[in-house]
Amino acid sequence: MNAMKNFSSILLACAVIFSFISCEDEDKDRLDLNQITTGAILRTLENLSATVDRSDPASSSMGAIVEFDDFLNDDLLESVDVYIEFIDTTPDENFEVQTVPEAFVVNIPGTAFDATATGNPTATIIVNMGDALTALGITNEDLYGGDVFILRFVLKLTDGREFTSTNVGSAIASSSAFRSPFRYSAAVVCPPLAGQWIIDMQDSYGDGWNGAKMAVTVGDTTTEYTIESGASAQYIIDVPVGTAALVFNYSAGDWESEVTWQITSPQNEVVADEGPDPPTGPVKLTLDFCTL
Repeated sequence: MNAMKNFSSILLACAVIFSFISCEDEDKDRLDLNQITTGAILRTLENLSATVDRSDPASSSMGAIVEFDDFLNDDLLESVDVYIEFIDTTPDENFEVQTVPEAFVVNIPGTAFDATATGNPTATIIVNMGDALTALGITNEDLYGGDVFILRFVLKLTDGREFTSTNVGSAIASSSAFRSPFRYSAAVVCPPLAGQWIIDMQDSYGDGWNGAKMAVTVGDTTTEYTIESGASAQYIIDVPVGTAALVFNYSAGDWESEVTWQITSPQNEVVADEGPDPPTGPVKLTLDFCTL
């Protein structure tokens, strides 16, 4: 049968906060200082927003390293107001997503910005998510996997002008020359059950999985598992305490009618049992991490 199986296999747009002489330059990221008459940005040097741990929000944070630039060296930086918003993505009885009104968190004075090699003031703006929950008036119990926090900066200048995500052009927000969205997001994640997870694999013909594989992501690391040859294999996956994510993803090979597999949790509970002809893609576990 093995022989039979082997045989059969935009251009840059004019932004609200800038006055350009023209938008005819086809290089969307070119910055001509002679064309800029007003405006300022907070250029993102590094986005520090990742995920929020539902079980311990205070261990998570959101923020960014930003660089102030008014292009004309007018030293107009006064301060940055920081706001937080929460979106509950679980639909209510009317199938609507609920949003908790935005709350003020902190004001970062211009004196907190330090000059860099480029001469532009730079600051690291971080918000602890425990403080964010307090500002929003919500608790850990209000969080669930997939909910979203939105962090928004308001740049305040000494001449009274303010710039934020609501009055900046999309090109300014996303262009590699400007990188100034004033807005960052982080999703709520439910940490997986720590301990030893077990994958049991079977091939009814006994000649391996013929290209099929199970990719397992633990935190930021992905490892692939399969049956290279023979009728079965077992793998133990160690999930440390505090791991942010655990994802199983099955990819099909040849002769899927021969493939079966099971996943067992550290509680010795079979949380997935598939095959023959198992579905491809992310594995749906019967265990909801958000209820642990």
